[in-house]
Amino acid sequence: MTTLGQRIREHRRRAGISQEALARQLDVSRQAVTKWESGQSAPSTENLFRLAELFHTTVDLLLPPEQAGPSKAEAPPPLWSWERWRPRVLAALAVTAGYLAFYLMGRVLWCPMADSSLLGWLVWNRPSGDGSYLYGWLLSSGLFWWAMALSVLTALLGRYRLSLVTCAYFLAGILTGSLLGPHPAGAALGHGDYGWAYWGFTYLLSIPMGLLAERAWRKGVTLRGRRGRLLAAGLVLGAALPAILVTLAKMP
Repeated sequence: MTTLGQRIREHRRRAGISQEALARQLDVSRQAVTKWESGQSAPSTENLFRLAELFHTTVDLLLPPEQAGPSKAEAPPPLWSWERWRPRVLAALAVTAGYLAFYLMGRVLWCPMADSSLLGWLVWNRPSGDGSYLYGWLLSSGLFWWAMALSVLTALLGRYRLSLVTCAYFLAGILTGSLLGPHPAGAALGHGDYGWAYWGFTYLLSIPMGLLAERAWRKGVTLRGRRGRLLAAGLVLGAALPAILVTLAKMP
């Protein structure tokens, strides 16, 4: 007789989903999925309905007509439990640390302390000097903090790949904009620095690229496989594409 665990495994394999991908979509551990399929435990009622929805079937068809023996039902962690939120909070803190580290690096490079206090240097001093245009523009416009808030929020929502890609593209846009943006000869629109264009195009591209990475990850694509390596190469090329296009636009 086919058990519930065997049916879950059959549906999962038929859908082409790995145990890791299934666990991510249900917000449980991979060990929990392994226990379900081996019959050591059974999914909660909530997870049964989510499994049925994921496999495009019904709970009645997913459950076997008879159970060989009672299984120990596994209760999902409470919505506000630390177990559920711990990885999200840690990811959000890591992303925040990355943005703040770059903020401090910009202060060191483009905001001389001079005679101001430590608080003035950290917050109020205006960036100046070669290569400081983009950093100063992002701070004065508030885009630096909005971008950080987006990456932190997506991490708290469990969209770790989207958070990572937006953070990485943010950094790539600043690096290319600071290095390649200055245009002493001026531009057709009257700008002497293309840093805003390098950063803006790169960061806007980060959102669809991050969603693509998120979708692939939830389908079980990893860097160990061919599709994962192609995706990683595509993300790197995507970060470089705006730099190439804007550089071509600068050329007379």
